[in-house]
Amino acid sequence: MSPPQQHSGEGPRTSARPDAAQCFARRFQRLQEVVYPADVGRPYTEREIAEAVGMSVSQISNLRNGRSVPRADRAVALATLFGVRVEYFFSPDEDPYARDVEAHLRAIEQERRGEPVGHRDRAAGGPARAGAGLLDDDQVRQIAEGVAVLPRDMRETVGALVDQLRRAVGRPHKQRERKPW
Repeated sequence: MSPPQQHSGEGPRTSARPDAAQCFARRFQRLQEVVYPADVGRPYTEREIAEAVGMSVSQISNLRNGRSVPRADRAVALATLFGVRVEYFFSPDEDPYARDVEAHLRAIEQERRGEPVGHRDRAAGGPARAGAGLLDDDQVRQIAEGVAVLPRDMRETVGALVDQLRRAVGRPHKQRERKPW
């Protein structure tokens, strides 16, 4: 399901889909409350989010308060920042992916409270996968979270450096899939 679009991208919501802006706002607020860098120890501010995704603070505020929906490219940037697929913002609560993301968010909250959790991938929207245990290493997780907020060109530079370091220590090289955005 693709996100609804408006001419300006962040203008007042349309009467055709007033629920889309509210759904987006609810999910956006939930992600902002739970998904943030471990080394910061607090949720992203609206200013930090705006800078990370190339929007203004007032646009972020409008999204958080259900007054607008983002353009598709900005929805993708926000989804990337928080580690979810863009469909999460617009899917109904009973959607399997939305339920999976919510389960991951609850696990993150549980871990922060010091309660035991199963070792699942800590990204909000991804399924558990081989190698996800690396994210249990605080240093690896902090590096990944730090890179996640960098602009794309800088992330590509970091990726190239990681490739060089892997080659230097004799680790197999993995080709990264290039995203169209």
